[in-house]
Amino acid sequence: MAKEVTFPLKIKAGSTVITIYRDPLKAPVVDNDKTQGDEAPKQYDSYLVTYYQGGRRIRNRFSSSQEAKDTANAVKAKLLNNDSAALSLSGQDSLIYARAKNLTAHLGLALDEIANQFTQAKAVLGDTDLMEAIRFFERFGKTVKTNKAVSDVVTELTDTLKADGKSDYHIRDMKARLQAFSQAFPKPIQEVRTKEIADWLRALKGRNKRGEEVILSAKTRNHYRNSVVQLFNFSRDHGYLPKGMPTDAEAVKTLDVVSPANEIFTLDEIRTLLDGAPERLLVPMAIKAFAGIRTEEMLSLRWENLNFDTKHIVLSADVTKTKQRRIIPMQENLIAWLTTHKKKEGRICPRWQRPQALVQAFDRHGKRMGLDVGANKFRNSYISYRVAVTHDVGKVSLESGNSPRVIQREYLELATEQQGKDWFAVGPKVKFKAAKKRNRRKRMNTRTPRGDHYALDRSTGSNVSI
Repeated sequence: MAKEVTFPLKIKAGSTVITIYRDPLKAPVVDNDKTQGDEAPKQYDSYLVTYYQGGRRIRNRFSSSQEAKDTANAVKAKLLNNDSAALSLSGQDSLIYARAKNLTAHLGLALDEIANQFTQAKAVLGDTDLMEAIRFFERFGKTVKTNKAVSDVVTELTDTLKADGKSDYHIRDMKARLQAFSQAFPKPIQEVRTKEIADWLRALKGRNKRGEEVILSAKTRNHYRNSVVQLFNFSRDHGYLPKGMPTDAEAVKTLDVVSPANEIFTLDEIRTLLDGAPERLLVPMAIKAFAGIRTEEMLSLRWENLNFDTKHIVLSADVTKTKQRRIIPMQENLIAWLTTHKKKEGRICPRWQRPQALVQAFDRHGKRMGLDVGANKFRNSYISYRVAVTHDVGKVSLESGNSPRVIQREYLELATEQQGKDWFAVGPKVKFKAAKKRNRRKRMNTRTPRGDHYALDRSTGSNVSI
């Protein structure tokens, strides 16, 4: 059972004594003719807190004992801390100050500093309740373990992609795009906002073949946007952004893309390119045109990958862009183009180490021939003519490493079936040497002038004039 408090209650603060008196107040009786008999005046609890400050007696009255005790304890703390400013307060102000001091004493901060921080928080939050913001932070904000700069996250992500065995193509593209992003945002990734990302994407520029600066296409900007989204998702997974929340990058909308029709070579153009090509360019151009190998894959392709017996090209998973093994049939005309140049082993393109260098070599050769080669024109031609011949999107998808959706959207109806058959019948020039005299007449009846083009007759396996 709690001990009953007896008054007056004395509290010592150094040499000063703070006294609490119980001093009930009596309400006066109001005369009323209707009142019968004598009525005792009503009595109300009241408490006085008294102490001396600077030789002057201070008295404060409270309606409850608890308020009186709180004030007395606050005065004690002020006296012991020599808080003369607080002691100069009176009435309700003194009580408010005392309560505030008691509530914040454990924080180790001055009241004005606490007030300053609260004011700054409200300036940011506006009408949002501070406790609501605190609960939100408790749920999401505490999942952020490190405040990391964009450049550091880019480095960590690219290193992770390498360690996870992602394709060189994917790593190369991610690194190029994200390095540009980190240069534009030299600050913590937590501070990058949706509008900033959208403005950056909108301002991205590249260069055309003439070296002129141009705004990037919607498709390319979407590629950049997707790379940034992957960066932000990586940051969220690793505790650099709040978990369980959409990132600012995800809020950036993708652009609608109307894909232009893919450009493909005509039969005359591919003949011109291949007939006028030196051996170092003839072999990769023929393989790209009649097997659809990507330029990046071409640099890793070896003669050991070409099986002239089974008539297949085998691309291992570590060579392909999609990290999936592919087997591509070698058409008869491709075999004819390669037969006189084939080797037992070694890289097919030993001269070039970078995809861009090989593309530039194709471009220079095309210009000499008066033709625009384009970045993907060989591969576009193969897929377009192949799907026209086979009428099988799934089959061509497996051979080319493109998704059926992409083939349906970008490669259908660019060529007729007959054009496809003609494409895969384009063979090299055939030159006949002089034979023995006894066969001269026979040769004279069958000989074709030097330099004429031949195509493969699949029914007989021989070249026929076209």
